Amino acid sequence: MERKSLLNQLELGYAPLTAYEFAITKNDIFIERALKNASLYIIAQRPVITFENVSVDENSYSLIFEIHQKENSNIIKGKLPLIQKAVDSNDNDTIAVAFNYLDKKSETQNSFPLYNIHGFSLVNVLENENKFLIWFSPEKLLQNWWKGNIECELYGDFRSFTIYKVHYVGKATRQSILKRLTGHNTLQDILSLESPVTEKQLPANEIVILPFEFKDNLQFQVFGKESTIENMVSSLKGENYPKQEKVFLDAEKALIKAMQPQYNKELFKSYPISKDGLYNDNYDTISYTFIDPITLKYSEGEILGCLTNIGGDSIIISNNKDFKLVKHQE
Repeated sequence: MERKSLLNQLELGYAPLTAYEFAITKNDIFIERALKNASLYIIAQRPVITFENVSVDENSYSLIFEIHQKENSNIIKGKLPLIQKAVDSNDNDTIAVAFNYLDKKSETQNSFPLYNIHGFSLVNVLENENKFLIWFSPEKLLQNWWKGNIECELYGDFRSFTIYKVHYVGKATRQSILKRLTGHNTLQDILSLESPVTEKQLPANEIVILPFEFKDNLQFQVFGKESTIENMVSSLKGENYPKQEKVFLDAEKALIKAMQPQYNKELFKSYPISKDGLYNDNYDTISYTFIDPITLKYSEGEILGCLTNIGGDSIIISNNKDFKLVKHQE
């Protein structure tokens, strides 16, 4: 008997963007380019995260900092070398740091250590100009660190900073996520209707957009006696793989059915039955797994991602009928 399975690994295509960050970067060509493969997104909420107790260690030419989160007793301590090979800087460069504060009152700080910082940029000071290198929010720094994109030392329970309450799951298969969310009615509804997690905070600093792309779509096929040579050759060439857009459409339905987000109007309770998903591809098994160390919380539970080869918890669809969430076993 011929059997086939499709195992899908979802990862963040870019660091979580707060609604405030989205508003000021939605026309940024570099972010749009970074998100070119991301067609699935989650709108979620978490308490504000900031850089605190920030100073410069001149001996090691590094930025020393802590990462704090409202309502979270854990603290991450970090050390970031100002020279970063990943952004094309070298030992002879002079690097300046530009800070973005969470509110205007904090902008009056004029000596280290600095507090209440929303983000910072590294800038290469050249003879005739200052060359922008990279910008970090706390979440962007964390994501670049766990992916190994930057040189950075971090100590603390960072997983407690990557817990997100899910409000909405959406797709953007025919346009970029940035364009899809510009003027997005549901995003505006969430910003208007959701109360801040902590007092005296703006929802725009708590509501975040998590963009996802596929790291892998792995198809496994077992051929039986009735299988034809043409079928086998097509499988080896990848000709019978579903289009990426189709898998994204199916993934959206699977995530919505699993988490039943409050702001999704269509909850796909009949999934895996669908017209534009993978139902008609007749897979014996389909799975969706997150491979970033994030936690997606919803009313009935949570889905944990994990930094392993196979990822964390898996949404599994069997025989085009059975649907379940399988918890990752350490």
